Amino acid sequence: MSESPGDLDQQAEEFGRETAGLLSAALPELPTPPIEILRREARYIIRASGGKGLPLYVKGEQLATLDLRLACQLDSVGRYLAVEESTFGLLATLDRTPVLRIDYRRDMYAAPAAHVQVHAHRGALSHLLSKAGHRFPHDMSALHIPVGGARFRPCLEDFIEFLIVECKFDCQPSWRDCVQTGRERWRRRQAAAVTRDMPEEAARVLRELGYKIEPPEPLPGNKQATLYNW
Repeated sequence: MSESPGDLDQQAEEFGRETAGLLSAALPELPTPPIEILRREARYIIRASGGKGLPLYVKGEQLATLDLRLACQLDSVGRYLAVEESTFGLLATLDRTPVLRIDYRRDMYAAPAAHVQVHAHRGALSHLLSKAGHRFPHDMSALHIPVGGARFRPCLEDFIEFLIVECKFDCQPSWRDCVQTGRERWRRRQAAAVTRDMPEEAARVLRELGYKIEPPEPLPGNKQATLYNW
């Protein structure tokens, strides 16, 4: 993620600064700093300060909490920082009831690697799941709704915009600029990762656009699991 590939400490620190800057520029009355970075052997954990979540306000009254956790380490070739796990969650303050979560687990196989879990109840859906023989027909949080896999999953900027635009939580005046800047940065990084996953396809598209592309020797191999895992 940085211009110094292979340096886990430097890349994790840079990613932490970006995350803290995004949160502080988008959401009001957050603790300073809003996140903490913890070293866990060969990976880093970026989470809300104190691990207690970040306050979300409506007209100055705290009504919910943003649960935030990202686990990062170097990618499989040891060059770039990669997110191994992430959780963006919305919890009601009244009884700490979860409302919804966007989860990502890079090594998830029993469920989609990136998915939404909704903590709610709906009669028609419960009836359908019961008829279908689901183990937990009355618990919507047992459903893992896929949202694009490792490369195309929602980013933190998407979740922050959802909290502000859809849920109407209080925001900083310049929130949109910082969210858009962060989203562009995220998508450029993901585009680079997709290119590394599918160099032949990237080269084909670039040739169609008029670029002159020559393959390296030897040709890259090892098809990435991100191309077919849900």
